[in-house]
Amino acid sequence: MTQQTETKAFYERDGEVFRPTGYTRGPWDSRFQHGGPPAALLAGRLARHGEGLARWQVARVLTELYRPVPLAPLRIEVRVEGGGRSAQRLWAGLHDADGALLVASRTLRLARAPLAEATTHQAPPWPDPEATPPFAFDFFRHPISYGAAVELRLAHGVWGTTPIGFWARTVVPLVAGEEPLPLERLLILADAQSGMGVPVDLMRYTFVNPDMCAYLDRDPEGDWFGFDIRSSAGPDGVGLAQSAVRDMRGELARTAQSLLVRPR
Repeated sequence: MTQQTETKAFYERDGEVFRPTGYTRGPWDSRFQHGGPPAALLAGRLARHGEGLARWQVARVLTELYRPVPLAPLRIEVRVEGGGRSAQRLWAGLHDADGALLVASRTLRLARAPLAEATTHQAPPWPDPEATPPFAFDFFRHPISYGAAVELRLAHGVWGTTPIGFWARTVVPLVAGEEPLPLERLLILADAQSGMGVPVDLMRYTFVNPDMCAYLDRDPEGDWFGFDIRSSAGPDGVGLAQSAVRDMRGELARTAQSLLVRPR
């Protein structure tokens, strides 16, 4: 597709098939997707499954990226792995046209029950994202890519070092014609935390994440999410990126990625 005709969404749905658009393109290779959209696509299907968000709150999402996800039609498999009245474990797999498993997602859902004395961590205030200058990555190789589908605002720190804080939001929906869940918006962005808070010199090293995990103590709200990021690279080429995540109401989650750090 050309820039003029590209659908303004990460995916188009055709029955049980999800067709990625150019907005899923990642920074390492334009033939393959960024990890955020597939992670969100699977987690969103699991969050809606069965009684969905009315009864269950998503407490944990673990995404495992087994191989690069091409810009090609994909299918989703969903199953309930177990649980009872208070906790439920679900699994989803993203498959290519040949049936190969590309990405898997495991979600832990916990039953909702009113809590009169809820508590939250009072994080230091950040500047309002709308009053903060835009920030753009310059390492995406194609004009229609993940980088064009998200908006970033630097809240604190200097890019290229950590700790660093970014406000981020998506500017296209996950699936065309479908209102995205705030959880989906958060996970699209969470996979970029190692790019927002790089652990090493981006010009000398690559740092691909084979997984991502998110823990949440409440439902996300809105479209702006703040990532307070710390990242590192160990002596054996294994790195870690981790974030305290907030929305406009306050902190709500922790996210983390393992990183495979290699010289270019």
